[in-house]
Amino acid sequence: MLKHFKLIIEYDGTDLHGWQVQSSDRTVQGDLERILRMMFPDEIISLTGSGRTDSGVHAIGQVASLSLYTKLDPADLKNALNANLKDDIRIRDCSLTDGKFHARYSAIRRTYSYHIVREYSVFTRRSAWWVKYPLDMQALQACAEVVRGQHDFNKFCKATAEVKNKICHVTQSYWTDEGKHLHYTISADRFLQHMVRYLVGTMIEVGRGRYRNEGFATMVNSAGSEMSVVRAPARGLTLQKVEYTSGGA
Repeated sequence: MLKHFKLIIEYDGTDLHGWQVQSSDRTVQGDLERILRMMFPDEIISLTGSGRTDSGVHAIGQVASLSLYTKLDPADLKNALNANLKDDIRIRDCSLTDGKFHARYSAIRRTYSYHIVREYSVFTRRSAWWVKYPLDMQALQACAEVVRGQHDFNKFCKATAEVKNKICHVTQSYWTDEGKHLHYTISADRFLQHMVRYLVGTMIEVGRGRYRNEGFATMVNSAGSEMSVVRAPARGLTLQKVEYTSGGA
């Protein structure tokens, strides 16, 4: 019997070369598909993720869709996968869905967070960016407000990004100050390659006084600017959740 599964996956991306399968490097999709082929040798395995994450980027709520001819129920499939995965990848949830569900194309909103620490700690060195400079939180919040709405983020993505347009609708964008820890949260209908890291890195330049808020706003609105984007390290970025219409929830 053909069953359609929805997986929710978490991973520590430190030792992984992103989500997408690569010929020689270890990836999340690669590890999962290798185990699935071992479990279902007669199946053509095709695991679809909600989107790619770069090398070093983490996830709490990555979503993938998968169709299999199997008698296993979702709980058994989850347990079998977790029993064979390395410690830095875990299936948090597995459920049945209909054949129309697509982890990428059915998604309506994705949320990322970026973690910055003001003091170095061995416990956050793999999951946060240590920023040594004093930061102006009002300037950072002003930048975050500019990001909300619909914009062409062509200045905040990898130059070779293979997409027809670079317009994204951002519904959430804000900073949270917890003393030694800063968190940036952003939600949008789609994200471009390196987009969040470029936004965070450039906002930090504003926050430390090297750039002005007006220049950042100019870049977000795709006008000319003498500023250059700065890319934050991958280790501070985490895919928090992916949201779907009621049929794909």
